[in-house]
Amino acid sequence: MESVYFYEDKVSKDVAKVLEDDFFKRIGYTVRECRLLGSERKGYFLYIKSNSESIDRAEEMLEGCGIEKLMGEEKKIVTEAFVAEEENAASGMGMIFG
Repeated sequence: MESVYFYEDKVSKDVAKVLEDDFFKRIGYTVRECRLLGSERKGYFLYIKSNSESIDRAEEMLEGCGIEKLMGEEKKIVTEAFVAEEENAASGMGMIFG
């Protein structure tokens, strides 16, 4: 299961503090500036790929930080950008060690 969130720069310190928790280190996450993924938004996207229970817990922990869960077409576009980035990184490593 995948989930994508948006947050503005003004709350980035609060979000970063929550992301320091060992729980997030175990499940893994990716943060990218919106403009790096081709978005017009100003701020950051948080991408989490995990099971539904872990995503639910992550959402509970992030509650009150000023984070917005993406839905619909925007979620699909941003998720595809994260997946493409992961695939490009994996193929690059294959070329180095292949």
